[in-house]
Amino acid sequence: MQTSFFKHPTMQITKQKLKLTAARLVNHHVNLAVTGLSGSGKTAFITSLVNQLIEANEAAQLPFFSVVRESRLIGVKRDVQPNLTFSRFAYEDAMAKLTQTSSQWPSSTKGISQVRLKIKYKKSRGLSKYLTEEATLTLDITDYPGEWLLDLPLLDMDYAQWSRHCEEELSDPKRNALAKPFFAALADLDLNAKGDELALQNIAELYTQYLVDCQSHGYQLLQPGRFILPGELSGAPVLHFFPVTGTQLEQQEVDLNNPAKDSNAELLRQRFKHYKTQVVQPFYKEHFKRFDRQVVLVDCLSALNRGFHSYQDLQKALDWLMGSFQYGSSNILNRLFQPKIDKLVFAASKADHITPDQQTNLVKLLESMLHSARKQIQFDGVITESTAISAIRSSKSGLGQLNGESIPVLQGRNEQGSAITLFPGEVPQSCPGPEFWKQQQFEFPKLSPPILNAEHVLPHIRMDQVLDFLLADKLE
Repeated sequence: MQTSFFKHPTMQITKQKLKLTAARLVNHHVNLAVTGLSGSGKTAFITSLVNQLIEANEAAQLPFFSVVRESRLIGVKRDVQPNLTFSRFAYEDAMAKLTQTSSQWPSSTKGISQVRLKIKYKKSRGLSKYLTEEATLTLDITDYPGEWLLDLPLLDMDYAQWSRHCEEELSDPKRNALAKPFFAALADLDLNAKGDELALQNIAELYTQYLVDCQSHGYQLLQPGRFILPGELSGAPVLHFFPVTGTQLEQQEVDLNNPAKDSNAELLRQRFKHYKTQVVQPFYKEHFKRFDRQVVLVDCLSALNRGFHSYQDLQKALDWLMGSFQYGSSNILNRLFQPKIDKLVFAASKADHITPDQQTNLVKLLESMLHSARKQIQFDGVITESTAISAIRSSKSGLGQLNGESIPVLQGRNEQGSAITLFPGEVPQSCPGPEFWKQQQFEFPKLSPPILNAEHVLPHIRMDQVLDFLLADKLE
């Protein structure tokens, strides 16, 4: 009996070599960054993304995720994360909170965390399909406080420039009022006097409180970000600095580019520089520059609720944030030496807080906010997608009666857990002018998470479309 040509030992060796070569050429790894400012829903998004993938072959509803639709997904499991110095993303804790009798939203991001998934699938095309029918994609997802992102533009500023920038921000009447305790303490500081670490610490704490108060009043562009969420740097002297005013510099005859030796001014300048070089820059090098796919979550609805100042500040913060990433087409050679983000999703979160007929308006509102930032991104050749999502859907849509007419309504639970039926109102397609806000306000609801009981699959809106956009080309 003759041995098949394809089973000949020489052909088997050749086939193994071809498999190895194909494995080296094909990208089987994706680094996904999930970004957004506090309250945008990063933890809920990652929890849902992991849940949808792990449960994809069970009861998950993913009709627009091609690898599932085509029955090519074999299975997904969590794997040991690559960076052991990061916190483990608390997926199990989040699911425990969501599935308990009195369900709760997962805890917000406080520091860096990471999760790695292994996605095994059947190939659909290409030469490699004939070398091996199955393949595994490694997906690394990194979560970190969005406030840290806003520090990256500081790398292009010196202490004098940053102080001028902060002074411009403080000219806003609402910010100025919140900063009164800080201003009072700053006025008593002699910048030319010998450096007093305790005095600087006390004023830095007042400046930190000012930033926290700004955040609670709906402001988003807040620096330094580590002052609000210090992580492992809590209490460290590297966070004991603050901006100074032009008036104070003029009155005390201080040149920040050449301050008196060992003075308060010199100490402030040194700490700002140290913060950039030892905190911000390493964070950028170690994390941001290795990402190749990105999700930017934006909570447009909360900004509308808080008023015109919050909406405008969110738009400025997004412009700052988007300038901090590397974009551009990514090929094999580029990926070996300088990975760049080549796919980007802008997602307006909490789409379950409005009726389905308003979700198109929400996407248009998001696109109007990102208009200037997207021009450069598209020029750099990045594939982008704008959408409205709910990572964990907490409402159901239906119809109600008002004055004898049917209107779209939402059914869900308020923050106290009581069942409610309401019409949240219309979403504008672009930001209304300042005069509009003086006469009318938005009031989109805050909802409790859904009651899941013993269910393992999280309900969602468009998470399957997000997954397909981010991963489909890697799962072919």
